[in-house]
Amino acid sequence: MRIRRAAAATAAAMLLAGGGVLVGSGAAHAAPAAGCHTEIRYVPVTVLTTVQVFENGHWVTKVIRETVITRVTTVVCD
Repeated sequence: MRIRRAAAATAAAMLLAGGGVLVGSGAAHAAPAAGCHTEIRYVPVTVLTTVQVFENGHWVTKVIRETVITRVTTVVCD
């Protein structure tokens, strides 16, 4: 469970470092102010995932890197 939390925190940090703004799902549905619009981008993020594989007659837990596409919502004001 700690690995998933660390991967989520790493993904959030990577999104913010890339210039993205994390917006909660409640804020994404709110009507934007005058002169503002919502911009949706899809960015690749590398996350760590634990998997179990059967090797040499027994189960082994491994950590693998996966690239997933994440939706980033930003509010842009003119």
